[in-house]
Amino acid sequence: MTLSPNKSDIIPAQRRHSILELIRQKGVISVHELSEFIGVSLPTIRRDLDWLAKTGAVQRSHGGATLKTTPGTTFEPDYHIASSIAREEKAVIGKLAAERLQDNQSVIFDSSSTVYEAAYQVVEKGLKLTAVTNDIRIGELLAGNPSIHLLVSGGSLRPGSFTLVGEPGTSFLRSLHVDVALMGIHAINSSSCCDTSLEVAYAKRYMAAAAKRVIVLADTSKFGQVAFFDAFDVNDKFEIIADHPIDPSLCRGLAEKGAKITIAGKEDGASVD
Repeated sequence: MTLSPNKSDIIPAQRRHSILELIRQKGVISVHELSEFIGVSLPTIRRDLDWLAKTGAVQRSHGGATLKTTPGTTFEPDYHIASSIAREEKAVIGKLAAERLQDNQSVIFDSSSTVYEAAYQVVEKGLKLTAVTNDIRIGELLAGNPSIHLLVSGGSLRPGSFTLVGEPGTSFLRSLHVDVALMGIHAINSSSCCDTSLEVAYAKRYMAAAAKRVIVLADTSKFGQVAFFDAFDVNDKFEIIADHPIDPSLCRGLAEKGAKITIAGKEDGASVD
């Protein structure tokens, strides 16, 4: 992502997105560098970093900040923060995932900022699908395509997100049988895929069980991590699409369970042996 300086006129959300991208690109960056690059005052940058630190997205260091690379097992950033991180990588993953779909399939779209990118590509391609989602933002996006028959699972809106959880959505998901499930996940390790919330983990478990084929969309920050609740184990019906090569030992562990690992953008989505 290329960012331009002198952005003093942008709104706070855009400014914080720019800060996150700069930190992600550089690893660590000083307050003075951020101020100069974005074109706002030092106090403004400090307030933004304090806000981002409170959300858990960054970790303040002396005179600057770094991304928080080892979050707690129950920590989950606000949706607007999560969707701002690695946005271009998520778009590449989503594009490849959408290419896996065909007209007249039934598809679950899990609540995830990366799955949202796949849904966007589905709308752009004009695919004819029966779509199920537990995400009201994805639902709104898919509703704009007249060739999609849309079902929204129902339930209560989870704070800080667009995810519907609980009944009647849980019972609805348990009764489904679909062709494909596009899944987001909070953390992937060699033994399981897991999430921070019990309700969300159970919903993902039922989605994965309902599908003939499961495609997990995950940028590389999700790999080698753990979260509070196991959602599902992978097997030979799973494909995991990542944006960059992952740790070889983790890759081998997933492959031993039958999962296909694909790197988006590598030779138009080359699989990893």
